[in-house]
This record gives sequence, structure tokens and C-alpha cells, in this order.
Amino acid sequence: MCWDGISSSRGAALRSVETQWSLRFLFIGLLTPAVLVIHGYHPLADDGAVYVAGIKKLAEPSLYQSDAVFVSSPTHFSIFAHVLAAMLRWGHLPLPFLLLLCQLASIFLFLLGSWALAARIFVTNSGRWGAVLLAACCFTLPVAGTSLCIMDPYVTARSFSTPLSLFALAAVLDEQWMESALWLALAALLHPLMAAYTAIAMLTLALARRRRWWSLGLFCGSGYLLCGVIFFVTRHAYDRAALSRSYFFLSSWRWFEYPGLLIPLLLLGIAGLHRQVPWPARALAIAATVMGSCALFASLCFVHRSGSLLLARLQVLRAFQFVYIAGVLLAGGLLSRLHRRAIATVLLITAGALFAGQRLTYPESSHVEWPGIAPRNDWQRAFLWIRANTPKDAVFALDNDYIESPGEDAQGFRASAERSAVADYFKDGGIASNFPQAAIPWWQGSQATAQLNLATDDQRLTRLRPLGVTWVVLSTQASTGFDCPFSNERVRVCRLSPLLHPMDGAK
Repeated sequence: MCWDGISSSRGAALRSVETQWSLRFLFIGLLTPAVLVIHGYHPLADDGAVYVAGIKKLAEPSLYQSDAVFVSSPTHFSIFAHVLAAMLRWGHLPLPFLLLLCQLASIFLFLLGSWALAARIFVTNSGRWGAVLLAACCFTLPVAGTSLCIMDPYVTARSFSTPLSLFALAAVLDEQWMESALWLALAALLHPLMAAYTAIAMLTLALARRRRWWSLGLFCGSGYLLCGVIFFVTRHAYDRAALSRSYFFLSSWRWFEYPGLLIPLLLLGIAGLHRQVPWPARALAIAATVMGSCALFASLCFVHRSGSLLLARLQVLRAFQFVYIAGVLLAGGLLSRLHRRAIATVLLITAGALFAGQRLTYPESSHVEWPGIAPRNDWQRAFLWIRANTPKDAVFALDNDYIESPGEDAQGFRASAERSAVADYFKDGGIASNFPQAAIPWWQGSQATAQLNLATDDQRLTRLRPLGVTWVVLSTQASTGFDCPFSNERVRVCRLSPLLHPMDGAK
């Protein structure tokens, strides 16, 4: 009877654990589409377009022949595009649906990772779910002026490396070193740079968790010394592409972006010193404060336009993604101590603010760009017309700052049109700043397409013919005599054809 009693009690305990996990997965599963609807989905915008073009190139090598360096370079150090390209070739699932599934999976994993970390720093379920709910509301929260968000409304390698980093940090708090190393290794396969910052966060958190302050101080000092060595060794290097990235340099940030660095550090520092906060939560707050402070100090000392551009390309302020995630989870857990109405009000205001932010970012695109639905954005409509009506080997030119044109909403040309394009200043400049092999074609292309909308047709021909351009995409306000078989309220698509001057007709 004794053994039967022990056996039944163990069975009941296992069933209870299984029920808890089932309810947890169910709740996060229900929360996932809500996050998608609140924060939007734009699969071919911003960095999402860069990754999608790389996936398409790997799946169909005949694409993007003249501009392959801008499409293929981002795929060299990550398995992300290779995995999705393989799924395209063998899975027979259209890419738009595959991207949507990946976005939903990344949201689910992010929320699950938030729960995993919150479960280690809060004792009560209300604190844990408060952290998860606030993380859901802050999904696309911008990380100061770093050009990063906590998570993106499109699919990139970060979409999966970030949740894996949360699992790694949770394993560190459990002191499960092999498990944490495994999660870190998986993150590194997807995004090596973000995995490097995760590794720093893990070590900082492990030392803070064990109260090894001398070791933590030595680690921070060693990191600062390493930055100093890199600064002095590489400070004479010149990199036009890196200099073009304003978000690399604090001196180029706008005034309202600086509080995004200082306020989180101040609040996390207060939480780390508050003795009524559970020690695991304090350790996380201390680790985030230390890591963020070191990144800020290193950036102030060593990352400027006359300093080391290698450190600029490493983007040391990306460490603030960890700071922001830690801050959101800690704030969500503490929020659970308030009255339910107050909690609901805070969550609704936060979600509403992020929803409004996404609408302001993509004002002329559908908030959720569902697969198979015709786009609302005029630029995307032009890009899709190009895909359907121009030769696959056509080479296009767009004004080098077309990404910032009214109504463009940062929609990527290559990913939508599946055609080659001369380099633009903004997105291709970001690629050139990280991959030196793209620097020369980026500079040549961005100079040739500078103020293309304001140029005359003769100037366009002179600049673009040597680059093999056969078509141009101009704004409707641009003056041109070229044949333009497509136009709408924002865009016209024109053949780059030789002009017939009056004297030519006389001959």
C-alpha cells in the first residue's frame, strides 16, 4: 500500500506539471496572434527585405546577378537564410506563408523565453505573467537610437536569436551551464554578433548572481581595456560606409534618443539596490546595469568618427537590447503588485502606444501584410508590377534615398520586385558598413543615383548606362521623357532608353 501511495502521489504531481505546461503553452499560443495584430507585420520592409532577398537568391541563384554582393553577403555568417531557402526548395510552401509562420513562431518563442526568464526571477505566477504580458505589449519597443527594437515586425535572424538568448539567460540563473552553452551556440549559428553580446550578458549575470563583485569588476575592466586596444590599433582606418551610419555614433543621435540610454540604467540600478526585490531579480537588474553602463562608457570613449571604425561596426550599444528586455521583464513583474484595473490600464496604454508607433512608421502600408492580399502601398504595387512585367535580368535604378520617399515605408525593392538594383545609400550602406567587399559598388551606385528624381534624362543616361541599368523607378513628381509603362499616385516605372533629340531627326 505504501508503494502504491507513493506511486499515485508521483503520478498526480506529474499530471499537475503537465497541466501547468499545457495551460502555459495554450495561453502563450493565444497571446501570439494578439501580438502580431497589435505590432503589425511587414515582411518585406527594412532589414526583413534584406534577409528575404538573400533567401530568394539562395533558392534561385539566377536572381540578382549584378548586385549579388548586397544580397549574398548577409547570408555568409548565418544559417538563417540557408535554412529557409532549403525549406522553400523542399517544403513546397510559398515564401510569404513561410515567413508568416516564422514570424508567429518567433513571437511564440519570445514569449516563452520571457516566461522562462521571468520564472527564475519571480516567485509568484502573477509576477511571471505580468512580465510576459508587458513583454508582449513592448514587442517592437525601439532600443534608444541603436536602430534596433526588442523584436521586429518582420522576420530576420534576430527573430530567433533573441528568444534563444532568453533561454540561455534563464539557464544561467539555474546554473545549468551546458544547457546555457547549447542555447548560446544555437543563437550564434543564427546571429554571431548578437550571440557575442548574449555571451557577455550571460557571464555578467553569472558573476552578479554569485555576488562575485571583484571578478565582475575585473571582467568589465578587461572589456574596457580590449576596447582601448582595438581603438589604438584601428583608429587610422577609414571606412566611408561605416561613417555613413549615424546610429553608430552617439554624437549623431537626436537629443530625445539619449534618455533612452540613461533612464533604463537609472531604473535598473535602483531595482538592483532595492533589498525587497528577490535576489535573482536584483542580479538581473545589476547585470543589465553593469553591461549597459560599460557599453555606454566604451561608446563615449572609443566610438566616434575620428576613432575606431571597427568598434563602430561592432555596435557596442547593441548591448542595450539585453538592458531593455531585462527592464521590461522586471517592470512587468513589479507591475503585478498593482490593482488589476491599474495593470490593465498600463498594459492597454503601452500596447496602444506601440500600435500607434507602428502605424506612424508604416503609414501607407497595411498594418498586417497578410500573404496573398494585394498591398495597399503604391511603391509595393510598382515593385510587383516590375516582377510580373520586366525581364529577370533587368537592372533597375532608384533614387539613392528612395527608402525615405513619402509613402515608401521602407519597403525593400529587391525583395518585392526580384530584380537587381544599383546600390542605394541607406540599406545597402548598412550592408557595406559590415562587409567591405560591398563598399566600392555601394559608393559608386549611391553616387550615381544621388538625387535621381531631380536629374535630367541626359544626366540619368550618363550616370546609369555605365552601370548596366535598363530601367528606372522615379517618383511621379520627377520630370522625364522616358517611356513609362507603369505609374500610380506615387511612382512611375520607366525604360532607360536613348533620347531622340531634334537634330537626330534632321539627320
